[in-house]
Amino acid sequence: MAERWGSGQDPRTRIFHDAQSLEDWELIAVLLGKGSKGLPVEDLSRDILKASQGLGGLLSADISRNFHIHGLGKTKSSILMASIELAKRMKYKSIQMAGYDPQTLSTYLQSLFSPLKRECFVLATISPAGNLLRVEIVSKGSLEEVGVLPRDLVRIILNDEASQAILAHNHPGMICFPSQEDWEVYLNLKELLANLDVELLDHWIFGIDGIFSCKQSTRLDEN
Repeated sequence: MAERWGSGQDPRTRIFHDAQSLEDWELIAVLLGKGSKGLPVEDLSRDILKASQGLGGLLSADISRNFHIHGLGKTKSSILMASIELAKRMKYKSIQMAGYDPQTLSTYLQSLFSPLKRECFVLATISPAGNLLRVEIVSKGSLEEVGVLPRDLVRIILNDEASQAILAHNHPGMICFPSQEDWEVYLNLKELLANLDVELLDHWIFGIDGIFSCKQSTRLDEN
């Protein structure tokens, strides 16, 4: 079946000279190339955005598990997954090049944690010049399952020659208020790093109700 692009030029032509004018579904259509039997690519692209509730949802969606859309087979799913992974990596590189900014980092971490169903711990390290050196998942699972060993975190921080660090983890499907174990991790690591002339800026906890700052003892949007 021929694809239906309306009366104007199709996105595959327009993207060469007017990419910014393309709508979100049109960009997805360019990636997919064509639709499926009986389903034009413009309809498939709109269905994908509808299922993900927009580009923001698509960025955090677990396509391999949760996307059951007519016409979206393994080949097209792999294209979407590769595009999303590239977008995440490009975002990561952009925040590194821009240097450390709390708002930018917390927004990036929110997108990183959103699709995760298990508790994960992320370590961010910052150079003496204020550059973000790494944002890396260092542990998967709750404290009861695997724990976060301070010596492992310290080794990473010292290997990076960082002067500051931030620890963050998520509470999937739960509020962001820290447990007693969360507080102990923050306080113990903060003290340990202080003895090494490294500042632990904060321990952020991401939940369904926002982000809790252990340093400020409140949600970030409440301060």
